[in-house]
Amino acid sequence: MRRVGTSTTRRTFLAYVASAISAFIGIVAGVPVLGYLVSPLRTKQEATWVNLGRVRDFSGSIPQVVQFTLTRRDGWVEVKEARSCWVIPSGGGNFLVVNGRCTHLGCAFSWKTDGEYAQKFYCPCHDGVYDQEGRVLDGPPPRPLDRLETKVENENLFVLYQDFQVGVSEKTPL
Repeated sequence: MRRVGTSTTRRTFLAYVASAISAFIGIVAGVPVLGYLVSPLRTKQEATWVNLGRVRDFSGSIPQVVQFTLTRRDGWVEVKEARSCWVIPSGGGNFLVVNGRCTHLGCAFSWKTDGEYAQKFYCPCHDGVYDQEGRVLDGPPPRPLDRLETKVENENLFVLYQDFQVGVSEKTPL
């Protein structure tokens, strides 16, 4: 039913059409951009089994660093990332393996054999000190070193490598 005295002019009609087309284009262009911005928040890095070497290579009681390269896929892009972990023999063919990143800011730490920090893990970035089990002894680290799951297959030591958030008290996977 048409009201008398009200009519839509051509100019008003074209303004409505232009607004609708603009809104449609904005939504179509905005959805992929929004997905791109939000996707890192909802994607988690997956843990990867890594072969660290022969079990016999980790004899003794001194922690040993093992460096390796992970290949991660992000869409069509393959990224190679250098990573490390520390293998600590704990007797009876058992091993404690910790992530090679300090839990404070993700810096690399090392095992000290002499000096003030002898027989301890030491992170020089902010003087973080850990014992051989990875427990915090001194400094700003908010939690112990991140332990990783291990398994032995065919005389090889494997670790389920994963990075965790740094600077927080909870061990939270990235």
